[in-house]
Amino acid sequence: MSNTSDTDGSIDNYIYLFKALSNPIRLKIIALCSKQPMTSKELRNVLGISKPLLLAHLKILIKAGLIRYEVEVDSERGIIRKKYRATDIKLCIDNKVIQKIAG
Repeated sequence: MSNTSDTDGSIDNYIYLFKALSNPIRLKIIALCSKQPMTSKELRNVLGISKPLLLAHLKILIKAGLIRYEVEVDSERGIIRKKYRATDIKLCIDNKVIQKIAG
């Protein structure tokens, strides 16, 4: 497994990553943010979910290293925005990893 998070390949990290990927809303967030950076408001409008629910999903995705954000400052309007972007990830699961996870 290689991504931009601080995962070290431990079983717990693989399990967390798989759990993060197992939710359809989180998969949609990754898909949307892989096309272009999006704000939480833009994501909420497309997904039709509440802000607390979106932020909970984003927290999981960020911890898993699947999403990152950049802070933009619009000094003219006095607005600070977070733009979420999918990270580049290549996931390769071989039998050794599956055997470790399965115990």
